[in-house]
Amino acid sequence: MSEAASGGRYRVPILLGSLLMVAAGFLTWWQAGGESVEGVPIPSSAGIGLEGPGIVVYGAALAALVLLDIGYMRGRWSFILDGPWVYLALGLVAGGALAYRIWELWSVGFLPVPQRSPGLAAAAVGIGLVLYGAGRGFGARRPV
Repeated sequence: MSEAASGGRYRVPILLGSLLMVAAGFLTWWQAGGESVEGVPIPSSAGIGLEGPGIVVYGAALAALVLLDIGYMRGRWSFILDGPWVYLALGLVAGGALAYRIWELWSVGFLPVPQRSPGLAAAAVGIGLVLYGAGRGFGARRPV
């Protein structure tokens, strides 16, 4: 029985979401300054996702990619950690870290909008894809 027939298609959104989360680690998560106030230029400062709680998001994405790879290499033989509940847990951990980072930025007066923080937006979409894929996996049939 092929993976598509057995319901293994739930791994595709997890793969795409994990790759997007890895890419989000290298994009700007916050940016401040760079404007001029009363003719005085304010120095620009920015940060990427590979700092603070962003490392947890990056690590969850890498762990999901490793588990997907091991599950793919094992083929039709089941791998206990290649189940939707593991991807759900990784997605929830990454989502919690992202929510904490957004709260951190918001608490210092920075409103993270996608135009100024594309990395946060990409990470949020990636986490959403991982959680969506994990949710689809709970309804998938297990291979015999």
